[in-house]
Amino acid sequence: MKKSIVLLIALSIMLLAACGAGDKALTKKEVLSQTIEKAGELESYSADMKIETDAMGMEVTIDGKSDITHNPDTLYMEMTMGMPGMAMDTEAYFADGEVFMGALGEWFIMSEEDLGLDSFDQLNTEELAKFNEFEEQFEMEEDDDFYILTLAGEGEEFEILAETYVQSVMEDFPAEEDLGEASLDFSVKSLDLKLQIEKETMLPKSQSVNAEIEMDGEVFKIEAETTIANINEIEPVEIPDEVRENAITEEFLDEDIAYEEESMTLEEIQEFVDYTVPQVSSVPDGFELTHSYYDEYLEMPYFIYGNDSENSFTLSVYPSKDEYNDIILDEVAETVSINGQEGVLEVLEEDFMYLTWEHQDLFLELISEGSEISKDILIEIAESVK
Repeated sequence: MKKSIVLLIALSIMLLAACGAGDKALTKKEVLSQTIEKAGELESYSADMKIETDAMGMEVTIDGKSDITHNPDTLYMEMTMGMPGMAMDTEAYFADGEVFMGALGEWFIMSEEDLGLDSFDQLNTEELAKFNEFEEQFEMEEDDDFYILTLAGEGEEFEILAETYVQSVMEDFPAEEDLGEASLDFSVKSLDLKLQIEKETMLPKSQSVNAEIEMDGEVFKIEAETTIANINEIEPVEIPDEVRENAITEEFLDEDIAYEEESMTLEEIQEFVDYTVPQVSSVPDGFELTHSYYDEYLEMPYFIYGNDSENSFTLSVYPSKDEYNDIILDEVAETVSINGQEGVLEVLEEDFMYLTWEHQDLFLELISEGSEISKDILIEIAESVK
C-alpha cells in the first residue's frame, strides 16, 4: 500500500513537471523571434491604420484600410486623408508590379515608390526585425490571449521605429516641396510604443505609437494605431478592368499638372460656372492677386493674394456648404458676422486662420497665413467680397 502511494506521488510529480515544461513562459527574445519567424510564413492579412498628427496647430488625419497578400504580392487600399477645410478619399490597387491610384474621380498610374507600400505592409520580417534592437528595453506582460510589449524612449536610436510613421504623414501633409526620395531629417523627442502579440498566431494583433517629433525646428505629435485581422484569409487582389481602361498615364498626368499651374483669368474661370464668381473688392495695401484657377475636380474657383513678406490669403468658392469638408474641432472656432451673415472663424495658430461663410447660395472660405493679417483684417477682406 505504501509502495503504491509512493509511486502515485512520483507519477503526479512527473506529470506536473511535464505540464510545467509545456507551459514555460517565453522570454521577450523568444516572443520577438517567433513573431518574426511567423511573419515570414504569413500569406495574407487585413490592416486598419489610423494616424493623427498635430503640427503647427494644424491637425491632419489618415484613416486607411488595406488587404495585403504575399506570394503573390498584392494590395488593395482605401484611405481618407483629412486636414482643415478638406478631406480626400483615395483607393489603390497593386498587383503584378502595377500600381493604380484613384482620387478626385480619376485613376492614375503610379509607381511602387509613389504609393509607399512599406507604409501599409507592417507584417514583414524586415519591419518586425527592427524590434530586435530594443529587446532589452521592452517591458513585457501577458494575459490569456496576448503578449504585451511596451517601450518608451527618446533620441536618435528610436528614429528607426518612428520613420515609417513620419514618412506616411509627410507624404500627405501640406508641404511646399516634394520630398521625393530625400531622407527625412528629424529627431525623436519622445516615443511610446505598445505591441500586442496574439499567443495563438504569434503575430501582432495591434500596434500603437505616440510620439513627439522635431523637424526643421518644429515639434509635431503623432498618434498611430494599426490593427490586424483576417490572417491568411485574404485572396490575392485583382485590378478591375475599368480601372486599367480609365487610368491616366504618367505623361498625361504631367501635362495636366503643368496646365493647372498656369493662372487663369476671371473671364476664363467664369465660363466654368453658372453663377457670378465672387471677388475681393478691397485688397489690403501691399497685397495683389498672384494666382487664380478653377479646379474642375472640386468644381471650385480659388484666388491667391500675396505680398513681398510671405503673407498671403486665399479665397475659395464652393458650390454649396455640402461640398465643403470642415474637419476642424468646434472648440477652436468662434462665430463672427460677415455683412449680417453668420460666419465661422477658426484660428489654428496666431499666423494661420480660416474664415467660412455663406454668400448668395455659395459657400466661401478665406485662409490667411502670416503675421500681417489679423482677425479684423481677415473679416474686412471677407466683407468686401462681392
